[in-house]
Amino acid sequence: MILISLQRGVIDGLSFTWQPIQAFRLDELINTHTNIPFYNSTFVISMNKEKYNNLPDDLKKVIDDNSGAEMAARVSKVFDVSNAKAMAAAKEKGDIMIDIPDPLNDPDWKGPLMEGSQHYLDEVNATGLDADNVYEKAKAASSACMV
Repeated sequence: MILISLQRGVIDGLSFTWQPIQAFRLDELINTHTNIPFYNSTFVISMNKEKYNNLPDDLKKVIDDNSGAEMAARVSKVFDVSNAKAMAAAKEKGDIMIDIPDPLNDPDWKGPLMEGSQHYLDEVNATGLDADNVYEKAKAASSACMV
């Protein structure tokens, strides 16, 4: 659907990590990329707890040995390599790269990003959920994880 929307001019751009650009053959249609450090993909693999508890111990061990923080770190490295290859291919093709390394301190980006974030929080808050509190906790957790 994205490919068709780009081909027909329905959309002019999209927000993606690098790897799907090649996987979905979007590199055949786009030649300009804006790199900002605001994209995050979350993948969750879950299992019904009752089903897990009913497994024999040897199978539980296989799952336990191949899940959790260590597995997440290994998988993230795979995505990092894949993203780097896709970015390198775009550069090799001669695509235009626009880098915005610190958008919250860039006068052209800070206002719209903050406005968009606040608009989203306001919409979620309007449903009765405490989006502001969750957002503040997420920012604190993110800061604690910075290397």
